[in-house]
Amino acid sequence: MDKPHIIYILSDEHRGQAMGHMGDPNVQTPWMDRLSGQGASFSRAYANCPICTPSRGTIFSGRHAHAGPVTGFFDVFKPTAPSTATELRKAGYRTAYFGKWHCGIVRDQVPASVAEDATRRFEGGSRNRTPECFRAGFQDWFGFENLNQHFNSSIYELHNPDPTPLEGYETDALTDKAIDYLHQYEGEQPLFLVLSVTPPHFPLVAPDEWERFDPGELQVRANFHDSPEMRDNLATYYAMIENLDWNIGRLNECLQNQPGFENTLQVYFSDHGDFMGSHGMFNMKEHPHEESVRIPAIFNWPGHIPEQGPVNGLFSLVDLMATTLGLVGSEVPVWSQGQDFSPLLRGEDFNPPADVLLEMCGSPRWNLGMPDWRGFVGERWKYAFIENRIELLFDLDNDPFEQHNLARENPEECARQRQRLLELLRETRDPYWDVLIEHGVTCDDPVTDVSANPARGLAYLHE
Repeated sequence: MDKPHIIYILSDEHRGQAMGHMGDPNVQTPWMDRLSGQGASFSRAYANCPICTPSRGTIFSGRHAHAGPVTGFFDVFKPTAPSTATELRKAGYRTAYFGKWHCGIVRDQVPASVAEDATRRFEGGSRNRTPECFRAGFQDWFGFENLNQHFNSSIYELHNPDPTPLEGYETDALTDKAIDYLHQYEGEQPLFLVLSVTPPHFPLVAPDEWERFDPGELQVRANFHDSPEMRDNLATYYAMIENLDWNIGRLNECLQNQPGFENTLQVYFSDHGDFMGSHGMFNMKEHPHEESVRIPAIFNWPGHIPEQGPVNGLFSLVDLMATTLGLVGSEVPVWSQGQDFSPLLRGEDFNPPADVLLEMCGSPRWNLGMPDWRGFVGERWKYAFIENRIELLFDLDNDPFEQHNLARENPEECARQRQRLLELLRETRDPYWDVLIEHGVTCDDPVTDVSANPARGLAYLHE
């Protein structure tokens, strides 16, 4: 078959429950819903490591963070590591990357044009230039590392040593850049293009015209800790998602009117979720709960992926590379740890995995409430082992909002799940956590938090 163009639309911190076709009663996402209805959307898709850098390493390597090229928040994508981009280049693709990367920060790679800038145009964020060797094989580069400056973003274009400012709101500006590139693309090679935007990641800010929600009227989740602050945050989070959905629409209208892009596979997904008021937290992920680890995963390819809407199957980001390669008829490399879900997406017989490995690997540890952990989720049970030997056990059938930790009440089931976790860690070549689980010791003394701003912590950390 002719190779399709491939478009990845990658957002940051969009939890999988927050879309219209997934039942959210507040947010309107007509373009996400259309792509799902005309294709497929995994009803239970997971980020294996719910924090930016290692999650992105998993996305583009098909490897779990503990066994991949990006093993923590302060790591980089190793220069010689194979990736989705390098595999598709072997299949004849041209590759292009737009937006947030966050897998190539080298501390001294800040040009004088940024370090000595007096205009405040490059103020805030990590304005480091991504060295070519840490770009995972992407050829046409229009990226940045980690800014969190939605109205003051900038990108490094191709090999230019100095950044180019973006005007306006980041999601709008990056979509403009990607559309311009598509209009000008005349290559004979099929294109693999990634559009990676920061919103709805914090800071919670959106253009005024998108702030349409009355916080007091929002319908909230059963585990939402209600307060005016939480509602205000959730209202803006939804506004950022609706702006993103509108930009997905703009990109699709471009594709529909651009000769040569009739045969295009699109995938929309996020690198992790956010609690956004659930369990009393916002602007936070990093933990095993559904709001943190559940993500969108929408596949759309007219004529090749039947119209299915939400589909079952425990899909996760480690499967994304294998599934993409499988869909376009390329061989899945032997080093991939993901499973190829392309038969399921084509409507063929398929046995999905019984469980998905979850982890926090290389936490940035901004505070004491950000431990490393290992865990997994199956159809019914979710289990996690935290580095301080706290265990979590949730029965998702009977407690979908994870409000009742059964680890102490049901020690037999907890032991079974712990054993399954050990099996998964060995299968995926985790180098050390079997030692912590089977032979770890207990800390002698309670921890004293000396921070001037003691960490907000989820309740389970204080058990």
